[in-house]
Amino acid sequence: MRIAVSGFIGVVASVLLVLAHGPHGDPSLLRVPLFGGALRALALATLLLQFALILAGPLIVVAIVCGLLLKRSIERNLLRWSLAAPIIVWLFVCGIFASIPSSPAAAAQGFLNRFAAAILAMDNLLFLFGACVSGVAFYFLSIFGNRRAA
Repeated sequence: MRIAVSGFIGVVASVLLVLAHGPHGDPSLLRVPLFGGALRALALATLLLQFALILAGPLIVVAIVCGLLLKRSIERNLLRWSLAAPIIVWLFVCGIFASIPSSPAAAAQGFLNRFAAAILAMDNLLFLFGACVSGVAFYFLSIFGNRRAA
């Protein structure tokens, strides 16, 4: 359950980061009334959150299965797993993006070149950010859960 909750927290944090980088500095948007702007932001956040949950859903399911399989190791090395898991998830996502060439020219580059390009792509850092937030949330949920159980 902690994995699912922390995964959801990571998705919400990613959506908030995307919304924070919206066109807030555009002077034409300053004429929008506060209520209308708030409604538009809420609608956009709702749509982005649904899309992000659909996109991250399989990753959260994989994390739950891995968490069940590695439960003992995670309990013994909680901090290490909380730090390593976001990097593993990010590299997995980069591997998925690299395995699907976007064009015939990209297919000719080879997997390792596409993988390196996926690692360097700024867009994929959003997956790292969300996974890092999830890792921190999982760590604190585990710490507070263990304190209540003791």
